Amino acid sequence: MSSIPRRPERAWSPTLGFWCNWYFCGTSVGTSRRTTSVPVSPLINASHQRKWVCLFKYFARNADGNHETMRRALLLTSLTFLLLAVAGGVAGASDGSESSPEWVFPLVGQDRVDFVYSDTFGAPRGGGRTHHGVDIMTYGKKGVPVVAAADGVIKYVNWSWTPDNLNPDRCCTLAIQHADGWETWYIHLNNDTPGTDDGNGWGIAPGILPGVEVTAGQLIGWNGDSGNAENAGPHLHWEVHINGTVVNPTPHADAALRISAPIPGVYYGAFWDDEGSVHETNIDLIAELGITRGCNPSDNDRFCPDREITRGEIAAFIRRMLLLPAAVDDYFTDDDGTTFEADINALAAVGIAFGCTETEYCPSAPLLREEMA
Repeated sequence: MSSIPRRPERAWSPTLGFWCNWYFCGTSVGTSRRTTSVPVSPLINASHQRKWVCLFKYFARNADGNHETMRRALLLTSLTFLLLAVAGGVAGASDGSESSPEWVFPLVGQDRVDFVYSDTFGAPRGGGRTHHGVDIMTYGKKGVPVVAAADGVIKYVNWSWTPDNLNPDRCCTLAIQHADGWETWYIHLNNDTPGTDDGNGWGIAPGILPGVEVTAGQLIGWNGDSGNAENAGPHLHWEVHINGTVVNPTPHADAALRISAPIPGVYYGAFWDDEGSVHETNIDLIAELGITRGCNPSDNDRFCPDREITRGEIAAFIRRMLLLPAAVDDYFTDDDGTTFEADINALAAVGIAFGCTETEYCPSAPLLREEMA
């Protein structure tokens, strides 16, 4: 998945955290881009904020003029506050599926709340046809945002390959060509004006034309009951094709990433899925320092803020923060070949890491608050 365009500079928002400016301590630190301000979690009370300012001043005077040393020392305090407040709310990296494409669910929302579907691929249809897709029902609601399931190029709109003739009488259908021979179809988009069944609407998002590039999660239209779905209820008929052959889309729908809103073309900071989070400033800070790299390698444009953190991931966090060298010895038997083996051994070599048994580390197990302490 290609990266989503970002604004060239991070505009730290005071609404997402309290701020301690270095000038408040009588010390300012300039960077090549801007004067450094360090965000403090809004979970920290006023008394702790005053203590934080004192820590800023202390570290600023004891870093021997080394900007990077000072920032990393401060991050020890920052990360401690962050992890104690939100033990399971951050993620460093993941060894998740690298399959191509990495699908985004074509409708926004939650299963059995905003939509529901079942495997009806191959079911008989009128005229001797069989069902070639999955019908994602929206509980009678039209206008639910439909998004591109993966990066690609719009192949046709309303069965037209020509931007100058979008076949408005055949509204509303889309198809997207993806990499490696994959293709997805989006059928029964909305063709009604709000609150009616008049057939005078246009359920395709502005700018969506044949030949236009789209990114995974981008808004492409809205669901409805166009075509032969008038008596079936509002839904999205979604098809998946590979090298010209239609395949059962249900397993792909099952595995797809659920999102609560279309992914913006422009977003703040390192990740798009932490927008509006109370911890967004802290997340962006540790990303800027290289402590976190995202949860969906190799794209790493998601942070997965609502997912539990694993013992392996926190090992990577701590090692990157402390700049620990590689270890010579292998300390545990169950991390061989895992993403975080080198990080785990580096921590064990300096006495920080401990196993879940005498010989095992349990790198995929969630980290408990008592273990973190």
